[in-house]
Amino acid sequence: MRIGLDIDGLLDEQPDFFSFLSHALRAAGHFVAVLTYRDADTRTRTEGQLAGWGISYDELHFARSLADKGRLCREVKIDVYFDDQDECLVGVDEGTTVFKIRNCGNFDFAGGKWLSNAKLTRLI
Repeated sequence: MRIGLDIDGLLDEQPDFFSFLSHALRAAGHFVAVLTYRDADTRTRTEGQLAGWGISYDELHFARSLADKGRLCREVKIDVYFDDQDECLVGVDEGTTVFKIRNCGNFDFAGGKWLSNAKLTRLI
């Protein structure tokens, strides 16, 4: 399988878990890519952060926008993608399984509700 991991709001919030997961996935022969909407000029700093958190990965990709992560998932042929922002997930094809990670930026823990906007969310 080909796995995609976001950095901000995901790896940086649970580095121990994602270090464990990334090492286990790669040890089992799976491909792990890190996809981020950071400036590509931060590559060296970003690689240092990933190393500091113990994240094991095959490739690091920089998106041009939040929505551009959908294109990256297609180009890198990601089967399973982890992210925390709806803006990053809307462009991901239905052939890619998505795991939306909950954090204080996208979930109101006191109110028990997801946070989003009308452009991205339709209430049922």
